Amino acid sequence: MLELYHSGLSTCSKQVRLALVEKGLPYVSRYVELQHHAQLSAAYLRLNPWGVVPTLVHDGRPIVNSAAIAEYLEDVFPDPALRPSDPAARSRMRLWIWAADMVHPALQNATYDAVLKQKMTDLEPAEIERLLDRMPAPERRERMRRIVGGGFERDEIEHAFERLGFVMERAEADLADGPWLAGEAYSLADIAMLAIVHRLTELRPAMLDRDRFPRVNDWLDRMMDRPAVRRVYAPGTEETPPRPQQHTISGMA
Repeated sequence: MLELYHSGLSTCSKQVRLALVEKGLPYVSRYVELQHHAQLSAAYLRLNPWGVVPTLVHDGRPIVNSAAIAEYLEDVFPDPALRPSDPAARSRMRLWIWAADMVHPALQNATYDAVLKQKMTDLEPAEIERLLDRMPAPERRERMRRIVGGGFERDEIEHAFERLGFVMERAEADLADGPWLAGEAYSLADIAMLAIVHRLTELRPAMLDRDRFPRVNDWLDRMMDRPAVRRVYAPGTEETPPRPQQHTISGMA
């Protein structure tokens, strides 16, 4: 049995949900209420000591990190394939998975600044300290301290978007070699990067000007036309399984 602990607000959750749907794998949805910090509950930290989503549990064994989960699914459920058969194309796929992971912190900072800063600064000091005490990862504690202390400086946010722009330039160049980021085959590279690009369209759509990035925009159009993508990225969608399969985890108790 596959169980997915995830949140619809999380780009990493979207990556794993899309891989599951593309492979036609049924799973039990265990929705983690990030706004209530359920990812820091003692029960969840026993599954994922990093205190982040998503976590995939397969026959009782937790697998963490969206990139590791995607590769695990490919190893255990190889059909339909989401890895190219050609070794060079496969290495390129992994490069793009790494690129998505590398730029993710910049995307997080921009998202916190645009969407979550006010929610965090409204917390009472005692609640803030309680959250900080429960956060196992030092970099996440530091980000929380920055947010509740007033957020990031404007030049830091612009630097985050500069990093995202560089990645878009590399994607534009690589897409000259084929319709997908790894070349001719649709792969985990496209699944990983879609979450990044889609969030960028929400935060700063002008960055993806079609005249500047025609191939990236064409790729994004192809991605959004895929039935699995329409299911996972539909407006307002926070989980892909039908509601009877959904279980919600809320609070830090």
